[in-house]
Amino acid sequence: MVPKSFLSFGPAIAAALALSGCMSTGGGSNPDWRLNDYLPDPAINTASQQTPLRDQSFATELNGIRTGNGVQPLSWNALLDDTAQSYAGYLHATDQFSHTAGNTTIGERVTASGYQWRKVGENLGRGQPDERTMIADWEASPGHQANQNDPDFEEFGLGVSGTGSKKTWVLVLADPL
Repeated sequence: MVPKSFLSFGPAIAAALALSGCMSTGGGSNPDWRLNDYLPDPAINTASQQTPLRDQSFATELNGIRTGNGVQPLSWNALLDDTAQSYAGYLHATDQFSHTAGNTTIGERVTASGYQWRKVGENLGRGQPDERTMIADWEASPGHQANQNDPDFEEFGLGVSGTGSKKTWVLVLADPL
């Protein structure tokens, strides 16, 4: 449910805000997030996206926007990809939608993967059917647009879990040490 205060932005922006991680849903008692507990089982989760080959089409879309804004392209990173995919799986499995679900922060999740970083960022989305729609929704949200166009970020990982209206997207961005 989109709060009435968001509706003043118009339906498209309200949807982007609701689906991009600006809000938190869920509740109750959920298990803590741990990196390897929520990596996808391809036999069960056909929406998982945990390979650089599949992430390449996302990188092409995202980097097209970045270079159009005068920002260097991002490189895919396996550790960030595992972090993003594991968190997307966790959010989907526990029906949560928050940057701090599972009693963790983005910094703690990236550190748990073994990645050494100076700066990290995260964009969340839920319900977008494809990469192009997800990136467009993030571009329509000033905070998420700032993340995906931040010139400090050099690498990314993408996680996708679930299907339909529960399809959950996690983009992890980082500046490595």
